[in-house]
Amino acid sequence: MGKQFETNMKKLFTLSFLLLILITACVPQTQANVDEASLALEECILTSPGGRQIDAECGVLIVPEDRANPEGRQIELHVAVIPAIKRNPQPDPLFMLAGGPGQSAIEAFPAMISLLRQIHEDRDIVLVDQRGTGKSNPLRCLDEEDEELESEEVVDKLKDCPDTLDADLRFYNTEIAMTDLDEVRVALGYDKINIYGASYGSRAAITYLRMFPEHVRTVTLDSVVDPSFVLFMTSAQDGQAALESLFARCENDEACRITFPKLRSEFNSLLSRLEESPAEISMPHPVTNQPIDLTITPEIITGMVFNTMYVPDFVATLPLSIHLAYADENYVPLIAQGLQVNGNLYDGMFYAVACTEDAPLISADEAAENSEQTVFEDRTVHLSAVCSEWQKGEVSDAFRAPITSDIPVLILSGEADPITPPYHAEKVAESLTNELHLIFDDMGHGNLNSICSMNIFNDFIETASIDGIDVSCVDAVQPPPFFIDFSGPRP
Repeated sequence: MGKQFETNMKKLFTLSFLLLILITACVPQTQANVDEASLALEECILTSPGGRQIDAECGVLIVPEDRANPEGRQIELHVAVIPAIKRNPQPDPLFMLAGGPGQSAIEAFPAMISLLRQIHEDRDIVLVDQRGTGKSNPLRCLDEEDEELESEEVVDKLKDCPDTLDADLRFYNTEIAMTDLDEVRVALGYDKINIYGASYGSRAAITYLRMFPEHVRTVTLDSVVDPSFVLFMTSAQDGQAALESLFARCENDEACRITFPKLRSEFNSLLSRLEESPAEISMPHPVTNQPIDLTITPEIITGMVFNTMYVPDFVATLPLSIHLAYADENYVPLIAQGLQVNGNLYDGMFYAVACTEDAPLISADEAAENSEQTVFEDRTVHLSAVCSEWQKGEVSDAFRAPITSDIPVLILSGEADPITPPYHAEKVAESLTNELHLIFDDMGHGNLNSICSMNIFNDFIETASIDGIDVSCVDAVQPPPFFIDFSGPRP
């Protein structure tokens, strides 16, 4: 059971991390079968992770798996519409695009609905499970039993996975998915839509904007994945920058500095100790509560730290967790944090996308160079190994070209994001003529998580303009204070 973690790590890496990029050229950039699209909605209940139930209307749209062959195999797209609270809503809904690639929008976003009340008052909120996720012909490779596998066994199983999937993997990519999305728009009777995309969802949102600009009112990109970005190529150096930011924050914070005066050296010593002598621990899995046995290696520690840096609330406890691992050999807090970042990722869809759109562009030498002088692994090695046995679709020339548009675009970045730091967004913004890029100091991955960012988002959707929006609160947004012990921050 000792190496089960490396399996978890592969799942986690794909998760929010990595960011995403996809496309495929054989996809026509016009709606397929749009005149015949039929999407009947029925009342349904969506449930957020906290157990809150949300009234919605759900339905299924049938689309061809291969859009060049409309009479061929058909697949279902599952759609959920959360109707506006007001009886006479605005005509332009909010479509929310999930990350991954491989997250289900219908599973991921219900927890955010209460935060979107101002928008929800006047607008429908539409969630579409992208093909390969949720109930839209879901593609999975690994399951809980695979947590027992060694790392090499995980790669072998992922290599064999395409033979177990009921799908032609060439047709699971971003451009085809955005053609699906536009067909949903037509079937629901909307003309223009507002789009929010986080992490890989931002890649998808940019792709939709390029393909169907006439139907876009606004775009919000959160934790941006530049379409020309190649998955995992810079994750080690980006993660190292976020880690250095964490150490600097602790050194500049009086309570953290006094409580953990040698945090950086403790972390480095911890890795050296585990390199010489890995630790064996048993603990309940923080999500499933099932007992797990783990071999704690430097790679496990750095992987858990990387995961934890996604979430500012978890970063608040990271110095404490590192110290406990070093001083007391208590690895449970750090491991539990890292595992909780994991989500319900449809990993078959992740690899279908990444193997078509990213793996062919990986430069092993460049990736290795990028990971030098960092504590983090070069993850392109894993991706390249898996993708050597996966079907690959085609990639359009337009997909990675800079997106040009004068449609209003709001961009949100976290300065300490380990996977999609602000420079990714800056590259996208260069060719946009009507954009507003806001960077939140010391914040991580996904920035629609404060009153400030939510108010800005609300105003942007309401006015469809970046002009006149009050952004004075941005500099005042602060991450949660560091915990000095399990009772919390210093009073």
